[in-house]
Amino acid sequence: MNTRLLFVLLIALTLTGCETARQDFTTGVREKFSGPTYRQRVYAADTRAVFDAARATAERLGFRITRSGFAQGVIEGVTALDVDSRLKATRQQTVKVRLAATLDGGTEVSVLFTEIVEDDFEKGAGLGTETSLRNHPIYESFLGGLGDVLKP
Repeated sequence: MNTRLLFVLLIALTLTGCETARQDFTTGVREKFSGPTYRQRVYAADTRAVFDAARATAERLGFRITRSGFAQGVIEGVTALDVDSRLKATRQQTVKVRLAATLDGGTEVSVLFTEIVEDDFEKGAGLGTETSLRNHPIYESFLGGLGDVLKP
C-alpha cells in the first residue's frame, strides 16, 4: 500500500511542477518536430538598412559572419570557440537572421541563437550537440541593439 501512495504522490508532484519548467519542456518537444522558434520583430526601415544594421550588430556582439546575402535576406555567424580549462570541452554560439519586407514598407527580422557544445573529445571529434537558446538575454541585446542602430 505504501508504494502505491508514494507512486501517486510522485506523479502529483511531477504534474504540479514549475510552470516555467513545463513550458520549457513543451517548447523543447515542439522544437523536435517543427524546428526551433525564431524571435521576430518588425522595424520601420527599408530592408537594406536593416540588413546592414543586423550584420553590424552581429559583428559587434562577437559573431564572425560566415554567410550573408542581401538578396536572400540571410545572415549567419559563429562566435569563437570557448574551451574549458581541462581542454576537453568546447562551446560556440551561432546566429541565424532572416529578413523579409513587410507590406507597409518595414522589415521583419527573425533571429535564432543556438549553442553548440562538444563535451567529450574521447567519444570522437565532431559529435557536438546543438541547442537553441530560447530564453537568453542575447536576443534582447541583438534586437535592441539593432533598433538603436536604426534610429535616425
